[in-house]
This record gives sequence, structure tokens and C-alpha cells, in this order.
Amino acid sequence: MKKYNARAIVLKSVKYKDSDKIYTLFTKEYGKVSAIARGVRKISSRRSGNLDTLNLISVGFCDENLGHRSIEEVKTIESFRNLKKDLQKSTKAYYIAELVHKSLEEDEQVSNIFNLFVKCLKTLDKNEYPGDLVVSHFEMNLMNILGYRITFDTCGKCGRVADDSWNKYFFNIEDGCLECEKCSKYGIGIKKDTAISLKNIFNGKISKEEQVSAKEIDSILKMYVGRKLETRFKSLEIQ
Repeated sequence: MKKYNARAIVLKSVKYKDSDKIYTLFTKEYGKVSAIARGVRKISSRRSGNLDTLNLISVGFCDENLGHRSIEEVKTIESFRNLKKDLQKSTKAYYIAELVHKSLEEDEQVSNIFNLFVKCLKTLDKNEYPGDLVVSHFEMNLMNILGYRITFDTCGKCGRVADDSWNKYFFNIEDGCLECEKCSKYGIGIKKDTAISLKNIFNGKISKEEQVSAKEIDSILKMYVGRKLETRFKSLEIQ
């Protein structure tokens, strides 16, 4: 019976049988995995609190018969209490968790996405920056890692450098790129400040200037992510 030890973020859980739950964990070492916590729904269980959604945990699990995995031990590393007390911040964190869950296959090891996820949860928990900008930073970097890189510096059609010579700016949702006024046929018109802020937020350079463009950037990225991943997100319906 093979055993594993990992750092993980709890993405979701579903009830199973009379007293168990099946947890979806996003681990740094093994990617996304599902594992059963037996007896966790019993009042006497000491593990249930450690396995709250969005908790960063240290977990030990093992393979069982028929392909199942079972959680043997778990310890909370960080529960992100401040984040969970804030309805808006927690909703955004649940969206990030759903985004990770729906964009990754099981057992796909992606430690860079795990590190990005933890970084954004810690930022939301510390309340350092507006939640929309933290989510936008996560979305752009996740899409980049998945192979859907957004072009910020040049026109995606002609390669013209985005500078003061541009009269208008457009964003192509299908191709994930900026387009100049000479090339764009189907792009969405955006402000120059928004185009500049896209690059800054991707690189984690968030300031008051980026807050002005936050709503426009959030709208653009939600359309882009939804188009590329071809899915809808339940967590967005309660925002």
C-alpha cells in the first residue's frame, strides 16, 4: 500500500456514505488528487476542521484497493481566517479554487500553479491589494502556464509595439492579445491605461493606477478565461 506525504490546498468536498467525505486536494507534489476521509463527519472527528475548503495543509494519504486513496493524517498549515471572514474576498478565493479544479486533470504535477495559488491566498488574507486585481493576476499567470499567454506589448496581428503612436487599443478575446486600430476587426475597445495595467498586473506590479482599470480588466479576463476553458463558474454567480 503506497503512502504519500504532501502540502495541499483543499479545493472541495462531497459527502460519501454515512460518515465519510471525498476531498479534492491540490497538492504541490502530485497535482490534483481525490481522497476519502473516513469518519470525518462524525462529531468525534478531529480532522474535519483541518480539511476546511481553502485550508493549506500537510496531508498523508495512501492508495487503497479499487483505485481509491484514503487520508490518514492531516495538519493545518494556514487556514486564512481573515480571508474567510470577508465575504467578497472569500468568494474570490472560491473562484480561484474552482478555476484550478476545472482547468487541471487529476495527478498532473504543476508546482508553479500551486505556488501561485498559495501566494494569492496569502495576499487576499493580508488585504494588501484589492481582491479583483489579485484574481486578475492569478488568471493571467494561470492562463500563461496552461499555454494561453496574453500578448501585452505588441499588436497580435502586425507586431507593432504598443506605444504612444497608437490612437486606440483593442483586446481580442479569441486570441488573447492587444490589437492596434489598423488591425482590429473584432476586438473590444479598451482604454490605454487598461492596456498598460494588464502588463503591470501580470507582473505583480499593482498600484493605485491599476485600481482605476480593475473592473474593465476583470470583465475582459472573465470572458477570455471562460472562452478558453469552455466552462462556466458557479462561484461567479454569487458575486
